[in-house]
Amino acid sequence: MDSTFSKEINELLKNLDSSSQGLSLSILESKENKFGKNIITKIPEKTFLRRVLVALSEPMVKILVFAIFLTIIINFLKISKGEKSDWPETIGITLSVILATSITVLMEMKSQKSFNLLKEIGEKIFVKTIREGKILEVAKENIYPGDIIILSIGDKVPADGIVIESFNLEVDEGILTGESFSVKKHVFPLEPNINFRIFSGTYIVDGTGKFVITKTGDNTEFGKISKSVQKNYEILTPLQQELGILGKKIALIGISIAIIVFLLKIFNFSVHQKISLENIIEALTLSIVLIVSTIPEGLSTMVATTLALSMIKLSKENALIKKLTSCEAIGSIDLICSDKTGTITQNKMIVTESLIINDHFIFLNIKFNNNSFLKEENGVQKYFGNPTEIALLNYASSRETPKNISILHKYPFSSEKKKMGTIIQVDNVYIYLIKGASEIILENLHDLNNEEKKVIEEKIQICQKQAKRIIAFAHSIIKEDFISYEETHFQKSLIFDGFMAISDPIRPEVFPAVKVCKEAGIDIKILTGDNLFTATSIAKELNLIKPNSQILEATEIDKMTDNELQLNLENISVIARSTPMTKFRIIDLLMKSGKSVAVTGDGVNDAPALKRAEVGISMGITGTEVAKETADIILLNDSFATIVKAIKEGRGLYENFQKFIQFQQTVNLGALFLILIFEIFDWATPLRPIQILWINIMMDGPLAISLGFEKTRDNIMQENPRNKKNGILTVNMWINTLSNALFIVCFSTFMIRFLKIPHNYIPTYIFNFFTFMVIINVFNCKGIDKTSILNRIFDNKNLNIVFCAMFLIQIIINITLPEFFSVYKLSFFEYLKIIFFSSSIIFFNELVRFIRRNIK
Repeated sequence: MDSTFSKEINELLKNLDSSSQGLSLSILESKENKFGKNIITKIPEKTFLRRVLVALSEPMVKILVFAIFLTIIINFLKISKGEKSDWPETIGITLSVILATSITVLMEMKSQKSFNLLKEIGEKIFVKTIREGKILEVAKENIYPGDIIILSIGDKVPADGIVIESFNLEVDEGILTGESFSVKKHVFPLEPNINFRIFSGTYIVDGTGKFVITKTGDNTEFGKISKSVQKNYEILTPLQQELGILGKKIALIGISIAIIVFLLKIFNFSVHQKISLENIIEALTLSIVLIVSTIPEGLSTMVATTLALSMIKLSKENALIKKLTSCEAIGSIDLICSDKTGTITQNKMIVTESLIINDHFIFLNIKFNNNSFLKEENGVQKYFGNPTEIALLNYASSRETPKNISILHKYPFSSEKKKMGTIIQVDNVYIYLIKGASEIILENLHDLNNEEKKVIEEKIQICQKQAKRIIAFAHSIIKEDFISYEETHFQKSLIFDGFMAISDPIRPEVFPAVKVCKEAGIDIKILTGDNLFTATSIAKELNLIKPNSQILEATEIDKMTDNELQLNLENISVIARSTPMTKFRIIDLLMKSGKSVAVTGDGVNDAPALKRAEVGISMGITGTEVAKETADIILLNDSFATIVKAIKEGRGLYENFQKFIQFQQTVNLGALFLILIFEIFDWATPLRPIQILWINIMMDGPLAISLGFEKTRDNIMQENPRNKKNGILTVNMWINTLSNALFIVCFSTFMIRFLKIPHNYIPTYIFNFFTFMVIINVFNCKGIDKTSILNRIFDNKNLNIVFCAMFLIQIIINITLPEFFSVYKLSFFEYLKIIFFSSSIIFFNELVRFIRRNIK
């Protein structure tokens, strides 16, 4: 055995079938058979068929499939009567299902393709491995437990293991823990509070060392978390839930009225002694048409189209949407559980404050008294090393480094000394530079009196309360024969140069974004792996701490039962030292309590929570592959502000869906009431089945879809999240719908009497009055509350174009297809008269809104 390793390390290596010389080449095959490749099993992508089946499982799509079968029955009933079958409605609904499903599937596949292009090309990397005493470059996937890996600054750790050799080895474990600062690693064996384990996916930021692999692939901590997020949660978005409930209500209303109409028609036939198989089939056909007409087949197409447009729009705002329904789902959230590092903060240590007394010596200290170095990555020169040193070097990067300086000796940093020293020669002058923890530097100063030290210490304490790391600087001028002295000798005449406060600052755009979230009634909780002091400082800076807020560590959370935690969740604002399972448990309980939760994060430790949330949001730049694989939305610019834009877009989308439903239900109720009234008074059927189907196609087609292009209100983010208990049809919408539907029915009936229309022309006038009022009513549906729509009546260009086209098409079908639609041709003057009177629905709607606004 190699004596350079301790007895405990040699025993560890022996247990892993290895030695100080590394693995033997002869056992590599058996190692691979036992442990497999060092790769993380990827979350399997949905197949095309699976995506189609998921899209077809949407509540509204199921109803449309039911409608397809009903229209087929209608046509067979017509054939049985010897009438010409009419398949346009069947074809129209089928195309609607195909279109809605295709848009959903294709857009999600396009998004997945974009996501795959974002993935890092990092699988084929090589690591330095000792095998049979030789240092070899081995592909990452071909390393096994027992392999000894050599580490240096900038390396990414390829597997889990135990450190067996360390020279100031420091590791950035942020992707696993969320911590901003690096972790010092020590050599095995275990002693109290000594950190010797090293984990896959972390980065070496300082020092060098060796470790022996103990776990690879899915067995690593990285792999376990990746595997834990592969469970699928059947989470229906609020919109999907509400559309499912609405679909059932619409179907129930439609079937109920259709049955009543059928019974009334049979009753009227019996009164007039006209009961026959042909008349029964006629009544049944009308009833089925009424059921079909109540089904909003255009809604699925409209939803899919507007979601797809929103996905494209958000991609331009640097938000990659992986799941189409997430475009709307994010608009319903009332709580954001956010990671701190890399999400709220920049995940980049920078100098935020300083006290500079001797600028020149501080600059020399930063430039020459460090262990970091420049390295090219992807064609860009960047510093590698300790994050604190990188922050200092970036601070001084704009200044030119003098060329007449030589480094003569270095006294390395250690966690015990908490300082680092370097001796440099500037021309013929020898200078000792020292930097380190403020308490260590201030303790050795001799050029400051107690009063001056006290002032400096007070300034340092202010920075420390803000969770900033303090690095103090000093120097001394020394003699040429410095080699004969210990380092402590140079500290007897130290001159204080100043200090710098270093922190991971909050992203500038987060402050206004958090303010907007508050105005929008969205609560924010910080769940971070960082320490309690830093997390609290960030929360206070963002004004997230309320008088009743609780600030806890994960250990305190873990001691609570689910019931206890549920009672405290509302007031918990910050959870520090969060583990992946703690975050998951919090999100799980919040979701079960009825909250709509969005989770943001970038690390492996965030993945389970991202998966469980209603909307998981990962960072595209700093985010790990596991986080991005798991998330529904990826922020390509890592900007918290992009979340606010996505929420606003989501809220606007939901309102547009409401506008469509208000429009569609007004037409449905109008048609149902009109036919019901005519049957009650035995005035004959006012609308033929083909006319009802045409109105249905027109209503659920271009007119409805054009409502999806409505602009989002500017003040929509000054309102609280919608109450999901209220459903998609609000009280205001019901009033608008019922009032306009009744107006269409009453006014159509009144105008027939007022204009003294001949009896045989009544169906023609009813059809045109009803249709033109429906077309004009689309403008009333631009508003779902009681405010006037006049100030925004023509602001949707797409709607304006479709509106004009529908007018022309309605006139053209009357002129060119009168027999098909069972109507008579009308003169130009008669069309003008119908259109003029039909426009009264705008004035009626505005009158109702005006009265409602002024009723106290």
